[in-house]
Amino acid sequence: MTDPSSLPDDRRTPIGALPIHVVIVSYNRAADLRRCLASLARQDPPVASICVVDNGSTDGTLEMVRREHPGVELLLTPRNLGACVTRNAAAARSSQPVLWFLDSDAELRDADGAARLHALLMADPQRAAVGGEAVLDTGGRIVGVKRLRIGANAVVQGDTVGEEAGTTACQVIASCNLMVRREDFLAVGGFNPFYVFFYEDIELTWRLHQAGRTLVTLTPMPVVHHYSEAVRITNLWQESRNRMYFCLRNLAWPQVLALPLADVGFLLRLDNFRRLLRRARKPARAVSLVTAGGAAPARTRATAGRATALALRMLAMIALGYLAIPRVLLPALAARRRGACPPVVSALLRQVEAAS
Repeated sequence: MTDPSSLPDDRRTPIGALPIHVVIVSYNRAADLRRCLASLARQDPPVASICVVDNGSTDGTLEMVRREHPGVELLLTPRNLGACVTRNAAAARSSQPVLWFLDSDAELRDADGAARLHALLMADPQRAAVGGEAVLDTGGRIVGVKRLRIGANAVVQGDTVGEEAGTTACQVIASCNLMVRREDFLAVGGFNPFYVFFYEDIELTWRLHQAGRTLVTLTPMPVVHHYSEAVRITNLWQESRNRMYFCLRNLAWPQVLALPLADVGFLLRLDNFRRLLRRARKPARAVSLVTAGGAAPARTRATAGRATALALRMLAMIALGYLAIPRVLLPALAARRRGACPPVVSALLRQVEAAS
């Protein structure tokens, strides 16, 4: 770990800063990352430290960070190592008591957003993590927060909590905005490198929840997760494989054996058809991944086509999970015996250090 006294003045912890180490992993998202870092720079009080891990960007990301945010620590990877290893490596470089994982396309709307989330986390010693993403209306105004829940078949869905100020307990939190106590993060071994991406944040926070720690979200949520369908990762096989691995690693054996029935029940739920139609009607130019109703719906034919595609994708995701069992069974059984995830693989951490 770097000795703070050896850092330049602009890399030392600001006086009066919140004891938070921010971790952002980015790949060819210079414009999004610029907006994210600018929103962090406006925080009052500021956060203690920010670390950006770049997975080999070629769009000027490195130059932008060095030029516009010289106080941000920049880690480079020799290749795309995935979100888990890179987040773990960045987290390992700080001793701050709070870790804050943000996606590069996240933005803090309020200058006191970091302080509010930190105060919420520290308000209860039983509280392990806070987070969530803002729900916006069609005018871009924050009107609530998306709260995640995980079903009996480990499919994660969200619901909207209204704009009345307050906190709400949740089962899992996505890493687009996840503030967690460092001791709790380490207790479960950090992000499980098996996932690479998809479900790594769900497992981490679910295991905290199962250990009796509490997770909460805040409304109105000051963090917006900007939506760009063109650049979102959509790897159906990875998502299917990881869901099955999560089930085999974490669920009780009776739940694992009943998984086919849980999947059939999930597919037949009327509420899922309603959710599918809402997603199909999402405006093409939506600002956020989560947008409240009120926009003019898409044309009927376009909505029907998109709804059909979403339904087929859900069916494929469920089916591919069972095809993935031969690949994930042995790693999942080994992980069940081991308990917490292994720490960052030292060889990979050394690669990140060397590349930086």
